[in-house]
Amino acid sequence: MFFKLSNSADGNYPYNHQLPNNTFFNCDLGWEQNEHNGYTIFFKGYVLEDISQQELFENIVNDPTPKYKGNFFAVVCNDSDTVITHSINRCSPLQYTENECVTNLQKDLTPVWSDTYLKIDDQLEVSKIHFKPYTATYESIDYNSALNQIHDIINTAFENFLTKNTRPLKVFLSGGVDTLTLYSYLKSFTKNFEIVDSEYVKYTHFYLKNKGKIKSHWGYKQMHSWGEIPTVLLTGGCGDEYLLRGPTTLAAIAQHHGIDVLELIKQNTDCYHHKYYLKDKNIKLFDRVDIDISDKKTVVDWILDILINDHQHWHIDNTLFFSPFANISIPNIILNMPKENLQDQILDAQINKDLITMINPDDLKFLAKYKNFDSMTNTNHINFVISEKT
Repeated sequence: MFFKLSNSADGNYPYNHQLPNNTFFNCDLGWEQNEHNGYTIFFKGYVLEDISQQELFENIVNDPTPKYKGNFFAVVCNDSDTVITHSINRCSPLQYTENECVTNLQKDLTPVWSDTYLKIDDQLEVSKIHFKPYTATYESIDYNSALNQIHDIINTAFENFLTKNTRPLKVFLSGGVDTLTLYSYLKSFTKNFEIVDSEYVKYTHFYLKNKGKIKSHWGYKQMHSWGEIPTVLLTGGCGDEYLLRGPTTLAAIAQHHGIDVLELIKQNTDCYHHKYYLKDKNIKLFDRVDIDISDKKTVVDWILDILINDHQHWHIDNTLFFSPFANISIPNIILNMPKENLQDQILDAQINKDLITMINPDDLKFLAKYKNFDSMTNTNHINFVISEKT
């Protein structure tokens, strides 16, 4: 789902489409081109809504404000303007240089935050249109209700995606709690998937020309891509962050509740995050955040604003990435849970474990004891054992 809107063709991309307004849409593999009511539309990704593609295009042309769940970009152009819109929870960064380009490949340009979509004229002058990508709630919720709501969100994401998907499914199991949660849910819907037991990247024209820029995005330091072959990789992307186990954001809600994460981690040597949170790079992330931690609304808003702009995997060439955790409603639910349940999730990924238990408790035996510890050995073991079983 990589692209660059510019005033000339860029040979680093395999496709260079001259638009009706004479600018160029340069892109990787996998984009669909459509004509609708006098507009040219380039689309890549998927929508997690009960809506046909024809209806989607009709609605986007009439009102491009992001409103649909999923993971997609839509580039809508006529002879004067180009609109770049996307799923409401945008899964990709976006940057621009005025009168020069708009792209999601480079990282050193002016950022476009996730509450904004763009309208660009034929001189590549950028207009920013703001919208509300989520509605936060602040009322407390009991743990069982929260767990059931999260379960329903994940279930619905799988159901909506798999109902429309025609591509082969692949999953790489790291032994971590997010890919294991993903695996448990996936099995409840289908057995028609392949477990990938090695990292694989097809060296396409786009990948070879842009390898350095691609890997500058941390989610692509370890990734899979099958190039020209239409494929779906199911990932645990957004799991740490949206299930509130990322040090930066969990520190804020922990401080709001008076939870001393580092002290508890040191005391609980067998908990899932024990070794991970005590890494030097993570310890410093538990410093007191510079907001009013006594005010829950301030804390919730601060965390959700960070998460909505924390982009993980977005599609590359003909490989689509699917993660059921990429829904901002999930962390909003967790932020309203009781203190003791938040603490259990922070220390031991208890929400994930309880979700797995709801589907198939036997899968918990595949979970690594510690997050990101001895990962390659554990990855090889879990993929071998599960492949033998299936």
